[in-house]
Order: sequence, then C-alpha cells, then structure tokens
Amino acid sequence: MLTLRSIRETGSQRWLLAPRLVAALPLAGFGSYHLSGVTPLMEILERAAIPLPAVNYFIAPIVMVIAGVSLGAGYFARIGAALGAVAMLVATYSKLAIEEWPGSIQPPIALPIVVLAACLVVLWKGAGALSADRRAIERQGSPGEPVSRT
Repeated sequence: MLTLRSIRETGSQRWLLAPRLVAALPLAGFGSYHLSGVTPLMEILERAAIPLPAVNYFIAPIVMVIAGVSLGAGYFARIGAALGAVAMLVATYSKLAIEEWPGSIQPPIALPIVVLAACLVVLWKGAGALSADRRAIERQGSPGEPVSRT
C-alpha cells in the first residue's frame, strides 16, 4: 500500500540534489513564464492540439511551479517529480507537434527530455540527502524503532 512515508522514503545520496535542481529550475522558471504571460501558452496549446486548452492554460503553469518548488526543496519530491514528468511529456509532444514555434522563447527539444529524465530519477530514487523528505524520514525513524532526537 502506498503511504505518505513510502512516498517520502529516500536514501542519503547527495548526488540526487543534481537531478532535483535540473528538473526544478526549468519547471519553476517556465511555469512562471507561462503564469506571467511571457510565453504564448494558449497558442502553444492550440497549435499542439492539447485537449481542453482553456483549462490547461490555467492548470499547467500552476502544476509546473508546484512541481519545481517541490523538487527544489525535496518536499514530497516524488509527487513533484510525477507532476513534472507529465508536464514534460506534454512539452516534448508540443515541441514535436508544432512546426513553427510561437513567441520569442523557443526552448530546444532536449530541455523537456532532460527534465523528464531528471524527474524519472527522482521518482525512482527519491529526493536524497539535503531534502525535506530525508529530514522528515529521519525525524520519524523506522517503524517500531524509537525516534532519535539528535
């Protein structure tokens, strides 16, 4: 059974900070661009024939920012990684489907693929050391084991 503890379970590998940040910064950045109107999101959604463009116009940037913040802090990082992975699958599809990219900011196709790969690493391994998830697990201790307060 999937529990909050199992979602937050992670090892103490410090290197996991790298994929978290590789995913977090573009997700939060482009999500913010979409929220502020710097990028023509509605035109991108319509040209790529993404279903429900009027709904996705509002939901997608919020999901991207939440995923980016979650991954950056390592707070429920697997949930953030899952949200980010879905967003990057749509972004990859959009880059492949649109022949003439609207707007002045045209990200390379490698960007959503690299962010997707980083999200998949975090989904698989967890947030690692230097994360809120790791600190929460350390505070809770193992089931049946006394909680350490040091």
